[in-house]
Amino acid sequence: MIQYVQLKNYCARLILGVAALLLAFTAVFADDILPPDEPGPFNVGVTKFSATMTGGRVTTIQVFYPTLEPADEGFRYIISFAPGTYELRSALGAAADAKALPFRFPLVVYDHGGSPAGPDFQRVCQFPMHELMASHGFVVALALHSAIAVNRVRDLPLVVDNMLARSADPDDLLGNSIDSSKIGISGHSAGGRAALAAAAGWTAQGIAPDPRIKAMVLYEPSLESLADASAIDFPYLIMAGGQSVSGRETAPAIFDATELATPRIFVQTPNATHFNFLTGMGSEIDQAREAALLADPTLPEPLTTRTASNAAAARAFDLWHQGEILFGPIGAGAGGGRNYCDRVGVNSVRSLDADGDGFTDSPPLVLDDAPFVLRRATREEVMVPLIKLYTVAFWRRFLDGDRRYMSYLTPGYAARNDLEAIVEIE
Repeated sequence: MIQYVQLKNYCARLILGVAALLLAFTAVFADDILPPDEPGPFNVGVTKFSATMTGGRVTTIQVFYPTLEPADEGFRYIISFAPGTYELRSALGAAADAKALPFRFPLVVYDHGGSPAGPDFQRVCQFPMHELMASHGFVVALALHSAIAVNRVRDLPLVVDNMLARSADPDDLLGNSIDSSKIGISGHSAGGRAALAAAAGWTAQGIAPDPRIKAMVLYEPSLESLADASAIDFPYLIMAGGQSVSGRETAPAIFDATELATPRIFVQTPNATHFNFLTGMGSEIDQAREAALLADPTLPEPLTTRTASNAAAARAFDLWHQGEILFGPIGAGAGGGRNYCDRVGVNSVRSLDADGDGFTDSPPLVLDDAPFVLRRATREEVMVPLIKLYTVAFWRRFLDGDRRYMSYLTPGYAARNDLEAIVEIE
């Protein structure tokens, strides 16, 4: 009887899987393409594993990938942060350690920002975007990076190696999931600098370009060597704001110097700050704050008082004030949650929506916050869909090869849809 039930359940799952696969590929190849800022046809699997990097350093690699396993609305990322842990709810109901769909999807390796060694929370700094990419048929891998800049660059090809090795093992849950001819690289801030150096090479450190990289997306990158960057000859997208030195100076310099890259696309949002390009910040602040208050209703407001003994409360405070905390090393225009995360605490056991308009207002959302931001920061509800749209459309067009997505990447599309984006294509 037990064997019969097991067989029946297996057959039911197989039938559902085949049906889901047919529906997914019908959506992929239909005449009407799926909007890049909305979920794609696949469910999302997530896993993490340890891997050895340059110099024997062992780090964590977080992976997001397409699966046909059912969505898990109860899934939570568990993040280690002094003095304990806190949890984040998945944006698309990711399934932990699900079997990847064996269809050989493009691989994108992402490097997170920050000069120090990557803390655990960096695994999920872009989880809304990375889950979205997985739903559109991409495998995304992110390693917690080294504090040594040159090792960080050397590590990125090792992440590719690890992912290809797992894909080559048919018994691995990521078996047969990656197309080795379609590899992209991406990063934010210092991670963008590392991604660019891995793609272009870093002559002064004896690092050659990784020839496997076919396309690139950068968000507010810093820079190792403009001379090396100028040799890039594959398509890339660079997104930047107008408030930070990276957005005002570094990104335009990279764009102007890389004349061999065809095409190259520069999307600038004039009022965006440096950390506006982290799609997970608002959700992380909101969820961490709420978890802290549910666990201890007597806590003082987490966004105005840093409770160091509570991991969730401390993390919410740090993200809310990140622009001010990092004003010294980064300067004006870094921006933190209080400058653009406009939905924090709206639906809360202790609401921050004092006037009932659906936006954060107590403690105040400080769009103008001199000297920390220069102008009114672009609100999260505007910025996150913008990042998702350009990111997924670029990868679909220039890594996956679907020409239909080029329509989203033109200056005309931004103008017709009143997007807060100035688009240049060369």
